[in-house]
Amino acid sequence: MAKLSKSKLLALISQEIQSSLGFYASDLSTQRKDALKYYLGEPLGNEEEGRSSVVSQDLLEVVESMLPSLMRMFTQSDKMVNFEPQQAEDVPYAEQITDYCNFIFNRDNNGFEILHSMFKTALLQKNGFCKIYWKTSKEQKKENYEHLDETQYQALLIDDEVEIVEVEEIEEDDGTFYNCEVKRIKEYGRCQIDPVPPEEILVSPRAKNLKDCNFIAHRVTKTVSELIDMGFNRKDVESLPSSEDDIFNTEAVTRKSYDDPTMDINISTIDPSQRVVQITECYMKVDMDGDGIGELRKIIVGGSGYNNYIVLENEVINKLPFAMCVAIPMPFRFFGLSMYDLLADVQMMSTTIMRNTLDNMYFQNNARTIVVDGQANLDDLLTSRAGGIVRVKSPNAVTPLQTPNFLNDGLAMLQKIDQLKEKRSGVPNQLMGLNPDTINKSHTTAESTRSMMQSSTQRIELIARSFADGVKNIFENVLAVICEYQDQERIVKLRGEFVPMNPRQWTSHYDCTTQVGLGTGNQDQRLGVLQQVLNVQEKMIQQQGGMGMVTPQTIYNTIEAYLQNSGYKDATQFFNNPSQQPPQPPKQEEQKQDPALQLAAQQIEISKQKAMADADFKNRKLEADNEFKMQKMNLDEQKLATQVVKEQNVSQLEKEKLASKILQQGMN
Repeated sequence: MAKLSKSKLLALISQEIQSSLGFYASDLSTQRKDALKYYLGEPLGNEEEGRSSVVSQDLLEVVESMLPSLMRMFTQSDKMVNFEPQQAEDVPYAEQITDYCNFIFNRDNNGFEILHSMFKTALLQKNGFCKIYWKTSKEQKKENYEHLDETQYQALLIDDEVEIVEVEEIEEDDGTFYNCEVKRIKEYGRCQIDPVPPEEILVSPRAKNLKDCNFIAHRVTKTVSELIDMGFNRKDVESLPSSEDDIFNTEAVTRKSYDDPTMDINISTIDPSQRVVQITECYMKVDMDGDGIGELRKIIVGGSGYNNYIVLENEVINKLPFAMCVAIPMPFRFFGLSMYDLLADVQMMSTTIMRNTLDNMYFQNNARTIVVDGQANLDDLLTSRAGGIVRVKSPNAVTPLQTPNFLNDGLAMLQKIDQLKEKRSGVPNQLMGLNPDTINKSHTTAESTRSMMQSSTQRIELIARSFADGVKNIFENVLAVICEYQDQERIVKLRGEFVPMNPRQWTSHYDCTTQVGLGTGNQDQRLGVLQQVLNVQEKMIQQQGGMGMVTPQTIYNTIEAYLQNSGYKDATQFFNNPSQQPPQPPKQEEQKQDPALQLAAQQIEISKQKAMADADFKNRKLEADNEFKMQKMNLDEQKLATQVVKEQNVSQLEKEKLASKILQQGMN
């Protein structure tokens, strides 16, 4: 098969984007826009002047009532996810992976905000998304150095993080010195987790879930300056047309216009570098090399419109960078159902009845009037004030127009609609606030109330189980990202201690399963069960020594779970974890050993002592021989030195005799 040309690739991308779910003006986009309007309580568009325009916010009540329980289930512990080893060699790394991934989620990123955005979006607009990727950042700061010598100045020059901005050279008697102004640029990378608005996600209509999705795209807007700073070709970036997202993306307009309905959607072109353009990150399986097998690739294109895209980046990737959670999954469909899909008609009915009930109340208090023409002063009649008079010519000239009283019927209908809302959403009034009718009943006991509350939270627990898969996907992506991109060891603080984390050792050890812990029952029931478990462990330790079933670590695990359910996330504030304590020295056995074993041990000890004595004797003999050789060597050196001195003295004496003889001959 031939390789895929650039023109065919652009045509394929254009077709996928145009036919994707979530594209402009699609049914999905319209549903999500209406869901946001219902949640915000915006006017429905059928209001009449002079009539009630109140909007019931049933959708908001249900969503905000479910969120606290869901957030508590996932955030009551610092360890949101546990990685369990699949193979024996994975065991030493599983706990490190668990600690580090939870640290990245809760410390490097705002884990609570991420989950809150995902869960709320899923409850309101079908699916909640987040993106997990490696983000490289630069930290810049200016520094000034004065009176540096040559060595210190050269050290600044060879520092890769330092850029010299200005330098002043000073000549002094004792050398050359420098005053420097530098800019220190430190580059570091972190695993970034960002919630993604649903209108920015485009999905292939053939997709059934995130794993088998052949095309998914992230549509964002960037300024020209941001794209050039990211390293894209300046000529290609400047040729991109301005974004029209604020005009055609009605979901984004609805979200932004709630606080400022008169916002200006015109883009300022005073500074060309701040011009906003549209970028689409396409993650798709495509056969670029012609081998007949599609590879997962990340293709970034700029622009909009059919066949009007420019490829800015094209690379092979290993994993989709997205995680998704769904409140009510639908079999064989990518998008599930939201609370809006269940309650849209309920909120419409509730709004209509509330408006009619209020209008009826208004008419009861301000009824219309029947006036006999020419028998009453209309100015007096139209002027409504306390103690005012109306001048009439006959007693029956002014009579009120009777309006049927709909107030009681309207309130009864609202109660019926509340019951329908409870059945649809699975969130009863007891969860939003204890029902006073239930409290006032004499036969209502604490156990019956607890049972009723437990049965009412079954829908929330089912949604939490579905959300758990999305949280699991987040942590799997976090692990994959740090194993691929983090190439340096990092020191992090865990439980009051600084621990080194090196994902390079985990490259072949991240095939682990994740489990999101969701407790059963309410808090009091879980605490009661844990207390019973702790009592049983205590009895087994006291009476039977634990029977091999109870150890300090298992007791610590029970106490840790008890504290977490009580609201204390870190159990190390109160107890030390036995697994993190240094091993204790082995205790001496109190029982007597076998005499034969004792005799064998004594013989072994004697043999060891004899061997040590022999080795010591040999060492001492060797030292004595070396000392004797050194003394002999020193003596030989002394003799040689004496002989040399004598020879030099003899030679000097002969020279003196010869000089005297020459002098005598000269005198004669």
